[in-house]
Amino acid sequence: MSPTLQRWTASVTGALLLVLQAVPAQAASAPQCAAGYVRLTFDDGPHRTATPDILDTLADRGAEATFFVTGQMTAARPDIVRRASKEGHRIGNHSWSHPELTTLDRAQVASQLRRTNEAIEQATGSVPGEWRPPYGATNDLVQAAAREVGLDSMVLWTVDPRDWADPPATTIRDRVLQQVRPGSIVLLHDATGQNTPAALPMILDGLAERGYCTQ
Repeated sequence: MSPTLQRWTASVTGALLLVLQAVPAQAASAPQCAAGYVRLTFDDGPHRTATPDILDTLADRGAEATFFVTGQMTAARPDIVRRASKEGHRIGNHSWSHPELTTLDRAQVASQLRRTNEAIEQATGSVPGEWRPPYGATNDLVQAAAREVGLDSMVLWTVDPRDWADPPATTIRDRVLQQVRPGSIVLLHDATGQNTPAALPMILDGLAERGYCTQ
């Protein structure tokens, strides 16, 4: 090979290497959450099979969620709540036995929430700071009882696909994606929504296509 041809080959090779190096760098710098964040929440668990399936999907997709667990279900399956916590998901208080808290007196509400805090702490080593009243039913008495046991952050929701009524998984997906906006809080159920585990991968794909990240 002549010196001129060698120099030309080296020049072309060097240019190609620069292009190839630039492609992943540009991809890495591209915004991954251009549309903002959506918060996925799951109520009523943990369930023996549905919650692990949901955790597997979240792990596969690198997604985060919050699980608002009941105390009695946590006491029955602490290993699942422990796993969710270790995998980086938030654990919130959803009462001990899922009553409508506004029908109880303050001492009863405090007992429902305190016992659940204790079950969550035993499972995870941490006391939750967030809680969600069953059915979203709350009033001043309920909130005062929550503060009494150290629950300062009540989290409701803005998107409700009614998955607990067991519509098809594609319907759950469509309802979520039609309603979601930046900053939305999506209400899902891991213990009472039979088709929620099947809907979750489709929901996550749809959110990603729209430029949303989950938290």
